[in-house]
Amino acid sequence: MPSPASAVPPTSTALLPPPTRAAQFGYGLGDLASNLTWTTLTAFLLYYYTDVAGLAAATAGTILLVGRIADAVIDPVVGLAVDRTRSRFGRARPYLIFAAPVLGIALALAFSSPGSGTTAVVWAAVTFVTVGISHSLVNVPYGAMLPMLTDDADTRLKMSGYRFAGASLGLIAVSLAVMPLVGALGGADRARGFTGMAVVLGAVGTLLYWIVALLCRERPVAPVAREATTWRALASLRGNRHWLGVSAASLIAFVRLGIITAGAVFYAREVLDDGWATSYILLAFSLSALTGSLVTPWFLRRTGKRRGINTGLAATAVLYVLLFFLDGQPMVFLAVFLFANLIGGFGFVAAPALVSDTIDHHETLTGRRDEGLLYAGYSFATKVGTALGGSLFAWALAWGGYRADHVSAQASQAIEWAFIGLPAALCLAQAACMALYGLEDHKD
Repeated sequence: MPSPASAVPPTSTALLPPPTRAAQFGYGLGDLASNLTWTTLTAFLLYYYTDVAGLAAATAGTILLVGRIADAVIDPVVGLAVDRTRSRFGRARPYLIFAAPVLGIALALAFSSPGSGTTAVVWAAVTFVTVGISHSLVNVPYGAMLPMLTDDADTRLKMSGYRFAGASLGLIAVSLAVMPLVGALGGADRARGFTGMAVVLGAVGTLLYWIVALLCRERPVAPVAREATTWRALASLRGNRHWLGVSAASLIAFVRLGIITAGAVFYAREVLDDGWATSYILLAFSLSALTGSLVTPWFLRRTGKRRGINTGLAATAVLYVLLFFLDGQPMVFLAVFLFANLIGGFGFVAAPALVSDTIDHHETLTGRRDEGLLYAGYSFATKVGTALGGSLFAWALAWGGYRADHVSAQASQAIEWAFIGLPAALCLAQAACMALYGLEDHKD
């Protein structure tokens, strides 16, 4: 691979014209669609497995981790396929058009169970892997679209904000709608209610992905010579330290997200002693994300991306420690929780723009953009991170001796430490990984 000093000059055409305002806003709808699936899985599938399908907590946690790693391996394959796709719809849009309905069906299957015992375990494992692969077929091309739409760094950061706003709206929709839908569609039959809820959200998500495909048209660029084999394309990734830093930081960030979304229902019920607080916690997290989508571009333009993200992470670690002392003051708890996740979420908002910047840098290093492959690496990190977060929380439940019919003091304490203590430590680890990113310093 060429060194930076002998880098191959970029072969793409002149800077792409900025997308229309409708396309910029429309791009954000993709993460709204994605989170109708993703957040529903991370926030409620563990609960569905343990309290509805009757799986043991340790078994459920293992399914979440192994299944997510298995389908995350598909991400680079999908990314390479996007880079090699040529069609009248473009490179990324065909996947949004044709794979979105498959994802909707897979979501409904994941929230259903045809039996108990071994049958339930096998069904859960197979359907979880299926919904994960389906998500890859849609989400990797969707994320890879951003550098295909514009070369302007400020526009990318703005569109990343719109995207995170869509994700935040998805979080809000899930936190407010899932359990009411379960009750309305299933009544006393929670199993039927969860399946009906998944059918509704899967259908809405499919329509939203189709709207993105309609509004966001990839701008044509000159063909890039691709002399590297698939193996050489994969091997070239290790030379892009900025991409490695962003991907590692994103993995840790999504471990935090997996813990928060999987643990909210348990923390609300067993520590705050208020089952309805689940919606309040998820809503506070969603509002922090929505506010962050508006604040982050403004804040990072003034502080610098790495400095601003790491400042927020350090402050968030301190605020999370403070949460240990606020479980008896729910309103203060929610206010601190919201603010902590607002400033700790700068990296979530900026990540797609950071990945796009590393794609430009990769073109300088290798002469190839490889949008699909580099975004797939980031997507791989987010999937494994979320799965690991959910699994860590599930294993904490098992370590604390959690039983759905009786929650001991030890189990309650394990829930509190997993939900608050682990995210505080992970903030510091994420900041350490961001040290590898330095493109804004104009260094190679």
